[in-house]
Amino acid sequence: LVGKNHCAHTILGTPEFMAPDLYDEDYTELVDIYSFGMCVLELVTVEIPYSECDNVDKIYKKMSSGVRPAALNKVKDPEVKAFIEKCLAQPRARPFAAELLKDPFFDEIADDDDENDDCSCSYQ
Repeated sequence: LVGKNHCAHTILGTPEFMAPDLYDEDYTELVDIYSFGMCVLELVTVEIPYSECDNVDKIYKKMSSGVRPAALNKVKDPEVKAFIEKCLAQPRARPFAAELLKDPFFDEIADDDDENDDCSCSYQ
């Protein structure tokens, strides 16, 4: 629930996709940008973020110490990797959705759609 200071105070979500700031119980809608970045990571690598961890505690320890998911190392395209890293940045550096939509990552997708109508993905 969002309070008067525009911060929420409940914790709910899938651990692999939850922003570290969620655990502080004082977060904004920017946690959704983090989760979106994790979704893009999964789509690109076909691997659940933090799949190298065998329990939630290990995920939390890695996340809270700033360790990125191992799957991020599998992203070969530098623009895609930069986009994901932008989504996973610290809350103060994380872009709002309107800013994120202006990222060159989306230009590349739009250009690919113009050139080719099939559904193949080459972002890995």
